[in-house]
Amino acid sequence: MAGFEIYFDTLEECATKAKGVANQFKSAAEDGPTTVSTSCFGDLENVSDKLAKAVNDFEAKIDAEIRHAQQNLTKVEAAIHQVVHNVRTADLPGVPRTEQV
Repeated sequence: MAGFEIYFDTLEECATKAKGVANQFKSAAEDGPTTVSTSCFGDLENVSDKLAKAVNDFEAKIDAEIRHAQQNLTKVEAAIHQVVHNVRTADLPGVPRTEQV
């Protein structure tokens, strides 16, 4: 692998950024709005219940997407750490082996 440069600091920075964004998504999911009731819309000629259901369904979909993004970013972080670990433990002279996964 002569001439092959690996920037471990950059990989670690990417992992740290992925973790930070994953944590932001996690916070957003945990701080999501509570269920909307029909009383939020007043009397809209028998459509308040449909509107409340639509809002709650939409919020549930957003929540699912936020949680999915958080889980995927957590996987990205772990994968980056695994790449760093694999390269560092490979038989490459001159590659520092300072971190264990």
